[in-house]
Amino acid sequence: MARSTAKQLDRALAVPLSALNDVPRGRSLTALVADRLREAIMDGRLPLGGALSELKLAAALQVSRTPVRDALTILQIEGLIEVRPQAGSFVFHPSDEEVDELAEFRRVIEGTALRFAFARQRERALQGMCAAADAMDQAALSEDALGVARGDTAFHQAIVESSANQTMIATYRLVSGRVAALRTHNNLVNWRADQSRAFDEHRKVIAAFAKGDVETAEAVLAEHVVKMRLVYRITRQRAALEGRPG
Repeated sequence: MARSTAKQLDRALAVPLSALNDVPRGRSLTALVADRLREAIMDGRLPLGGALSELKLAAALQVSRTPVRDALTILQIEGLIEVRPQAGSFVFHPSDEEVDELAEFRRVIEGTALRFAFARQRERALQGMCAAADAMDQAALSEDALGVARGDTAFHQAIVESSANQTMIATYRLVSGRVAALRTHNNLVNWRADQSRAFDEHRKVIAAFAKGDVETAEAVLAEHVVKMRLVYRITRQRAALEGRPG
């Protein structure tokens, strides 16, 4: 697989030199580089399976190779980067089985979080889900596939973040980057075909949750989450037919 060129990385990372020179208080340069790379992966600017060069990343970010290397280690722990012996570093590119596992994990965590949110922070969860669903609607009107993906991510984060269980929230964050990247990947390839279903299911979760029917809300959410595996398979097949990386 070919590595990204310097110009491609500059466009993908889009990081002003001043942003890296002026490190926010309490944030290390390594953490800031990790944030930039994570965001680029989640937004699809560094595509799934893409090969990465420490040297080119350092040049694009205007930093030395040390914070880049350390940032890649952080992202490897999060599952966003794969390091292959004798080959180098690559953006993760999951198999169908790995996507199945992510979907199963999400079904358990998000379903439990939904119940916790209903019992502990119902209004916060409802407001967060509604705001995310509205953002998706607005993005769709503008044909902004990335905006739809970001709104989708915000919807599910609103549920987990409202659980008031910090261990659950921290555990979910370990996979949330991969889930967001997959969601963006699916949307950029296949979003028009899939958007009406996803939007409708989000609204059904909100409606049931607002009425106090948490069992129905959880059932709809579970069905919605496990469809992630099917959408990913369809997306890979479509990308293959179009001769693009999937």
